[in-house]
Amino acid sequence: MCRLAGLVAAPGRVPPPLSSLLSDPPHSLSHQARSPRQQRPGVVNVDGTGVTWWAPDAPEPLRYVSDGPPWSDANLPWLAPRLRSDVQLALVRSATSGIPYGANFVSPFIHGPLACAHNGWVGRFREATARPLLARLPDRLFAAYHGASDSLAVFLTVLAEAERRPSADLATALHHALDVVRLVCEEHHAHARLNVVVADGTRVVAARYAVGEPTDSLWTLQGGRRWDGASLVASEPLDDDPAWTRVPDGGIVELTADGVRGAAVEQGEACTR
Repeated sequence: MCRLAGLVAAPGRVPPPLSSLLSDPPHSLSHQARSPRQQRPGVVNVDGTGVTWWAPDAPEPLRYVSDGPPWSDANLPWLAPRLRSDVQLALVRSATSGIPYGANFVSPFIHGPLACAHNGWVGRFREATARPLLARLPDRLFAAYHGASDSLAVFLTVLAEAERRPSADLATALHHALDVVRLVCEEHHAHARLNVVVADGTRVVAARYAVGEPTDSLWTLQGGRRWDGASLVASEPLDDDPAWTRVPDGGIVELTADGVRGAAVEQGEACTR
């Protein structure tokens, strides 16, 4: 399991530093790496730290990852308070058994203008579910699969569904990608935990979803006092602000500069394999 957080700043404000997710709040991701309050299963998240952000006028995100917790990094605690961005996505990792260890396997992953973080796992990944998921990818996206990572496979599935529906929005692509994973898991008698967050530099879309398992916690906050009007999504509340709101089971939410809303998605027919 992992803990993640994403942020979209309010317009007309000074962009928040990366430390606003990683270390500044009392229950920051750095704190959740050693002492999560709502995580099940798992008790620590010390197998990697990742953060993505968009520089002004940059079409593609920047990414910083390491294979340890935030406090063990020689550079991140110094850099994070000095780097600012209106859109951020960050994660601390608890590695899943069977998925390789190392910075290369720490999300958020990036591809083109998009970044994606995944809190959870896809069951029976090596022996059953990886192959049918990867078989759905076009060659260009399959070439971006650089190792046995269930989280990366989920992200590439989101990208593939976005390419199949070029006129659809990010929330719709995420919805259909989760449907693909569900169908593959059901066919191969596998379970999955799928809190997935995708960002494109102007918005963050997040889903609280699972297959055959209880969903993991996911919360949003709009206009919290600590973040100067920004909108946030996080595995756990980053502070004790009473305005944190739980995302419903199966829900998809969208964060933009205008705030947080439940994302309307194009349902369509069930995805076919």
